[in-house]
Amino acid sequence: MADNVFGNPITDDTLKGMPDYSGKEITRLDRAHVALNMKNAGEKNVNARNHADKWKKQYGIGCVVYNATGDMIKFHATHDWHGHIGEGPYPQEILNGQWGAFSHVHTNLAAAGSNAAVVYRGVNNAGSECDWMLSWSNPFNSIKYDNKVYTEVGEAGHFDNGWHEISKNLDKGEQNITRTSNGCVSIMSTGIDTSPVVEAILTLEHADEAKPTTGHAQVLPTVRAIPTSDHA
Repeated sequence: MADNVFGNPITDDTLKGMPDYSGKEITRLDRAHVALNMKNAGEKNVNARNHADKWKKQYGIGCVVYNATGDMIKFHATHDWHGHIGEGPYPQEILNGQWGAFSHVHTNLAAAGSNAAVVYRGVNNAGSECDWMLSWSNPFNSIKYDNKVYTEVGEAGHFDNGWHEISKNLDKGEQNITRTSNGCVSIMSTGIDTSPVVEAILTLEHADEAKPTTGHAQVLPTVRAIPTSDHA
């Protein structure tokens, strides 16, 4: 396991040891549901955040990403508007039930902060590939501008282009945001300090229900929604 990935994976075997799933057919949505409920188990969230806190001292952000999709997610793409990846690289793979951590920092001697995006690829409950796009803005001038995050979910390849439009939506971003599309959910938040920790939780629609429904979401064209709140 990479040193910037934290926690034991939540698999079919994990669920088979639980009374609620003993002798039952286990689905991707079941694995996502249990992973979501166990996101803080064994202090894995604390360990991930501690790494993010350590890295953000370079001036930028430390980011923690939790996978509660029921399956592995893989790094797909990244885009830098300002700044660059720091000492903590993007985790290439994050298994279900694990936290990943990375850092993104400002460029030395540049009057610009950390402003970038990363895309992770996984599957929805129907088994169709989906991309989770996570973006953040940690401005150089924290007195005049607020920290912001913006996220979307789309079909595989949806974010291979269109970074200018994503940048405009990030400009209208918020400090807390949730987006649901294609049967997938992306939740992001950022702190208010100069070098915040950005948190993202990637999961499936209905995974937060006490008894998740079994409907299979189909991949539909994604329409980008512009948040109504503007902190710029």
